[in-house]
Formats: sequence, C-alpha cells, structure tokens
Amino acid sequence: MNLKVLISRFIISLFISGAAFSARALCVSTYEANLREGPGPKYKVTWTVSKYTPLIAISSKNGWIEVEDQDGKKHWLYGQNATDRYNCLSIKPWTAKLREQGSNTAPLADIRQVDKYTPFKRLDRIEEWYQVEAPWGGEYWVHESTIWRPLKVSTISY
Repeated sequence: MNLKVLISRFIISLFISGAAFSARALCVSTYEANLREGPGPKYKVTWTVSKYTPLIAISSKNGWIEVEDQDGKKHWLYGQNATDRYNCLSIKPWTAKLREQGSNTAPLADIRQVDKYTPFKRLDRIEEWYQVEAPWGGEYWVHESTIWRPLKVSTISY
C-alpha cells in the first residue's frame, strides 16, 4: 500500500470518528443578543452583547451555537442571532483610539476612544489599519494592535 493511500485512509478515519474539528468565526447580527450557559432560553444569561460582536463557533445543538468569546469563555448563542457573511472584530485593550484615516498622524474621530469589547464590522484593511463600522453606524479606523478578531481554526486530535 502506498503512502498516499495510507495517509488518506488515516485522515478519513479521523473525520468519521469525529476526532477532527473545525471552528469558524461568527458575528452577532442582531442589535443585541444574549449569550447563555446552555443551549436554550431557560439557561442563565452570561452576557448580553451588541451587534458585530465577534465570536468563535465551537459546536451546535438544536439551533444554538456554542461560542467562545475573546477572553476564551464559552457561551451559547441562538443561531438566528449570528452570521458568517461578514467579518467582525472587537477592542482588546481597555481603550483604543479611533481615527478618521488609517494613520497614527490622522485626526482622531468624532468619537475619540472606545472601551474594551466594543464591536465593529470590518470594512477594509490597509497595512496595519482596519476600517470599521460601529453598531451605531459610524465609520472609523483602528490599529491592528488594539483589536481581537476570531480566525478560522482547524485542529485534528487523536
């Protein structure tokens, strides 16, 4: 048996056994959404988040998605409150400056600064700057050193 066939069979067996896992980035798509301790409306609310809050989807059950937030905490989100049609990010330090353009020398925006966890929809990226849209509709630029964005993660364990 050649090496390619052997490797192919091994990878297929991992997928069949459920040992393979793929997480995906999600954004909250509604004005507000409740994150819960379990997959259902009777579970305790752990956090109420705003539109564009980025999360990592881990698993799903009965229309609910198990998600991980930027601090690594796990919650459950009702599936109809999430989308993967666009990319989102949030502020990771305690505060971050918003700029009118993507430059350290650009003027500060009308809202000069935002707090940790403030979510945004990603519109564009130029070098180390992200152009973003806030849930309230404003467009700004933030430096990459101040943001958290979920990435698609694939792992194989056995």
